Formats: sequence, C-alpha cells, structure tokens
Amino acid sequence: MTKNSLADEPIWQRDGGRDCQDRENIVAIGISPDRPGATSAMLRQVVEASLSGICIVDQRGRIAFANRALLADWGYDLWDLVGKPVDLLWLSRRGGSDCIDGALSTGEWIGSMIARRKDSSLFDARVSVSTVHDTESSDTWLLFSCLDVTAQRKEEGAPGHHRSLEMAIAAMPARFMDPARIDLAIDDSLEDLGLAYRACRTYLSFFSDTRTLLGTTHEWCMPGKKSHRGEFQKFLTSDLPWWIVQILEGETVLMYGEPGAGRSPGRGREFLERHGISAALMIPLHLKARVVGFIGFDRDTGDRFSDEDVALLHAAVHIIAGGLERKQSEYLFRESENLYQIVLDAITDAVTVVDTNLTLLLVNDAFTDWCEELGLETIVAGKNLFSVIPFLPPTIRQQYERVMRTGRPLSYEWSLKVGDRIMTLREMRIPILERGEVARIVTVIRDITAQKEVEDLRSKAYAQIDRNMEQFALLADHIRNPLQVIMGHAELLDDAAITKKILEQVQRINMVIDQLDERWAESRKLSMFWRRYS
Repeated sequence: MTKNSLADEPIWQRDGGRDCQDRENIVAIGISPDRPGATSAMLRQVVEASLSGICIVDQRGRIAFANRALLADWGYDLWDLVGKPVDLLWLSRRGGSDCIDGALSTGEWIGSMIARRKDSSLFDARVSVSTVHDTESSDTWLLFSCLDVTAQRKEEGAPGHHRSLEMAIAAMPARFMDPARIDLAIDDSLEDLGLAYRACRTYLSFFSDTRTLLGTTHEWCMPGKKSHRGEFQKFLTSDLPWWIVQILEGETVLMYGEPGAGRSPGRGREFLERHGISAALMIPLHLKARVVGFIGFDRDTGDRFSDEDVALLHAAVHIIAGGLERKQSEYLFRESENLYQIVLDAITDAVTVVDTNLTLLLVNDAFTDWCEELGLETIVAGKNLFSVIPFLPPTIRQQYERVMRTGRPLSYEWSLKVGDRIMTLREMRIPILERGEVARIVTVIRDITAQKEVEDLRSKAYAQIDRNMEQFALLADHIRNPLQVIMGHAELLDDAAITKKILEQVQRINMVIDQLDERWAESRKLSMFWRRYS
C-alpha cells in the first residue's frame, strides 16, 4: 500500500485511532458522523473518484488532505503537502491568500489561477473554494476543487496569457493615481505582468547620471529564483555592454538562447547563460524624453516573445513611466515647498500665506511662536485666519479684500490689545498673482511695540532738550540785564579805581555769556541733525 492511499495512516493525526480519524474525515467535508450510512470509507471513495483535484485546508491555510487527482496534476506525494501552506500550489502567494480571504468572507470563491507544479512548470487552473463547518467544534475548513484547464483553453482558442496580459495592464493605471504609493504600484504591476506573461523575473533598473552604474530598484521573481533587487553593476563608459548601448539609444533589446534568434546578435547567449534564463526582453524607460533605465522580462521556459506581447509590454512600461514622472513632479514640488518653508522660518518676522478665502496655507516658526505666546492654537494650516486669531478687528478683513480687489501691496500699522498688553503691529500684505488674478496673499507681521516705546522716549527727550535750551537763552538775557544796571551805577562812582575794577568784572561776565551763546547755537544745530537723521 502506497503513501497516497487514503486508507493508510490517519492524515490529521498519525497517532490517533481509526474511529477518531474517520470522524474527523467525515466532519471535515460537512457530513454529520451520526448520519446513518455515511462512512469515512465511502466519502474517501467519492473524493478519489472525482476528476478534479481536491484538497482540504484549515483556517491557517495549511493543507490537511489532498486526493489522487490533485497529487497527479501537481506531481507531489501526499506527505509532501500535508501540513504545508496551500500557497505552495500557486505561482502567486498573494493570489492564494486572496481566494482564502474571499471564501472566508463570503463562503465561496471561484476563479482562475496559475498553478505551479513540483517541477516548477506552470498551468492554468480553474479553482473553486468553499467553506465547510464542523458542527461540533465550530471549526471552519476550506474545500479546494481544482481543474487543469490549459488544454481546454487551447481547444477553445482562448487567448491564454495574451488575455491575462491585457487584463494585467488594464488594472495598472488605477494603481498609479496616488504618487505616495508609486513604489507599491510598481511592485504589484511587475508581479501581475510576470504572472500573466509566464516570466520567471520582472524588474526595473535605473542608470546613474554618468551611465556608469546600473541598479535594480523594483523586482518580482518566481520562488526559487535569486533576487537581484538592490544590487548594482558598474561599467566603464568607454566599454559599455552592447545591450546597454542599445537601451541608451532607446532601442528594445530582445535576446534568445538559440543561435541567430531574436533581435540581438549571438553574443546575447552568454548573457542568458550567465543569468540562467532562455529569453530576455528589455524595454527602455523614458522620463521627459530621456532614457533613465529599463524594465526587463526574463523567461526560463523556452517560450518566445510575440510582437503583440511586446507591444502590450511597451504600453505597460509607458504607464509605469507616467507614474514615475508624477512622483518626480510631486517630489520637486515638495522640495520647493520645503525650501520655501526653510526660507520663511529663517525670517524673524511672522509670515503667513492665505488664499482668497483667508485660509492659512503656510506659516513660519515666528508666527507659530507668536500664537503660542498669545495662548492661541499653533497647528493652524488649513484653518481660517479669523478662527485662529478671533480678536482681529474688521479692518483687517477689509484690507485683505482691498488687496484682492486691486492686486497691489498694502502696508498698515495698528494696535492690538490682548488682556492688559497693548501691541503695536506693522503689516505688509503682498499679493501673489496667477493668470492675472490674486491667488494668495503673503503677510509679513512685525511687532514694533518696543520700537514705538523707544520712539516715544526719544520724542520726549527731544522735547525736554528744546525746553532746556529755550530756558537757557532766557537765562542769558536775564544775566545781561542786571549787568547793564551794574555798569551804569559803576560809572556814577567818584572813585575811578573802583569803577575800573567793576567794569573789568562785568566784561569778564559778558565774555562767559557770549561763549554760552556760541555753545547754545552749536547745540541747536546738533539737535536739528539728530531729529533729521535719527
């Protein structure tokens, strides 16, 4: 008796008894063990008589049982599969997970998948997955029914992989809508293209700016194939391989292992042998009319690339190039926006950028610090200016409306009272025009409260200096008047000596007053200079 016989040792529990195993076999395919006439042996005979490959899988996705038809189609021994993931049977692990998830959520899944035999050969399979419930333990099992439809498709004249390739390409544009998910979209697309085209490896490689370095950034390959993702290859610009020269010239490279086959010279055979493949297709990738890399498709089955398939793969490469260009544009936009933000943050004045609805699009660190100092919210992007600063006067809105209407800059100085504090602000509103219309307004806000206080103190000091100088001029006149009286009385004295001494002292006092007058005049000129240039 062979291992493949269902009458051999129990499949789920090798150490369990026959009665226990029979009960589990019956429950696993949905028939109550208490039903009269339903025996494990009878059920095994029914399963073995089926032309479809049948296997039973637990909720973890591991195979618990497989019939002879399935083992024959896939080329496995029963004990090669028991306890192994059911993904082992399929080329795409993601596809196996999808059908299990679909069956668990809706109770049934029907579709086509690419199956992979033990010898790595591939075939098309029609798969039906249904759930079976254990009435006693409430466990859920999955019943897979698989049928090889490769021959059937050929007889019906179905397009086979060509139709699968069309469907894979049709699903690509929707993946590339979000620039943030371009890398994932490329990976998924390479997998779908590889599965549809029966390739053993699909990959995206980029050249460095100097064309001396080639690196693989995205890749899908069949299980068992060595991945080259993240690897780099160096070249000398004076001795580039022929296939790189062709790609850089924008030509598609097609290589086959047979002498004289394909669009490449016989030297391509060395390349194929070194990579362990039988055929290779490399399609240049253009970004803004410049070749930046290529997308490659490797085969190890001996199949040839038809002109129709090459044309379809060119369309797929064009879709990927479009997605990369959108990502590049988004990156450049973000880079310019980041540079713009860095410049704004370097400005000590508070800066805001609003749209025509007064929605804050961008603010710098100084504005955020100002809001924090005033006890306002600091995460303001996307919010209305008047909701962020609710105590702004209506005149501010009128100024914004004036700038939008006229398209001319506007300066304004006003006082803002916050609690017991009075702030003096000077604002400059600068419109940004797009197609002749105001699209955004940049506002530069400077707190000039301290500057205003200094100006007030300076004005008071100048006023006090003026008053002091006026009083000084009056004081000089007040001194000269008594001196004239003293001189008059001195001249009336009969003593000439005393009169001479008095007149000498009066003259000295007049000279001092004249010197003070000169200094006063100089101070007056200096005061006028300070007022004009300070």
